[in-house]
Amino acid sequence: MGRDDAWEPERIEEGDGESRGDRSTSVASLASPSSPPTAPWLVWLIGPLFVALGAWFVTASPLPEIPLGTPASVPPGSLNPVPFARPGADLPEVVIGGYDHRCNECHRFFDSPPIERRTLTQHTDIELEHGLNNRCFNCHDVRNRELLVLYDGTRLSFDQVPRLCAQCHGTVYRDWQRGTHGKTLGSWDAESGRQRRLGCNDCHNPHAPAYPPFRPLPAPDTLRMGNQSIAHAHGARHEPLRRWSSDGAGHGGSVRHDRTGDHADPNAPLGGKEHP
Repeated sequence: MGRDDAWEPERIEEGDGESRGDRSTSVASLASPSSPPTAPWLVWLIGPLFVALGAWFVTASPLPEIPLGTPASVPPGSLNPVPFARPGADLPEVVIGGYDHRCNECHRFFDSPPIERRTLTQHTDIELEHGLNNRCFNCHDVRNRELLVLYDGTRLSFDQVPRLCAQCHGTVYRDWQRGTHGKTLGSWDAESGRQRRLGCNDCHNPHAPAYPPFRPLPAPDTLRMGNQSIAHAHGARHEPLRRWSSDGAGHGGSVRHDRTGDHADPNAPLGGKEHP
């Protein structure tokens, strides 16, 4: 075979048949048939259709009824905006002749009478109702009235009142140390530097520490409190974290929560003794 007889690729002139790109396109179109064209009006209809569907869900869907109970009636006389107790001062003060005086401003000029119990001519507003502590010198130092004293004679400043109370109230003092008794302010983190633990005399009157009986106010009526009337009437288990929608199951499903029963009776006795 000579040089002139060598094979040469076929040349396709412009306008003569299909190009290679057209051929590949034709083969691809034969392999996968094309989808029918989408009508333009259908594309514009999809958006308004979703908007109308969302509006129907908001307006036409039935909403569950939220059981709003009648607000609990509270006697106006039981509302007192002033603090129940005021934190104790570093040193006690007494008003004499219209002026504030501390203990040693008077007691340093005379000796105290015998330690046995006697009728007071000063400080007559103080009433000792503290069990066996019926004498001033059970807690106050006889020589320095601006100090406290333990049974063994150890003297304490007034910022160490819990140590004094711990002599008789050891269990309460232990609970106070661990945070289960008393009140913590600022932070629960003892290492944050912002924590402040209220001492005994910050909440209790040291001469009459027992609280007088008082009636607590009703608890908040929240949606997760559950229907208390059902629990009391049928002995059901109290589950405060259950949603209100589950209350009333087996009771018609439409039990309203009324908080104006025995819990908020203004004529009920003090101390909550009306509860079974």
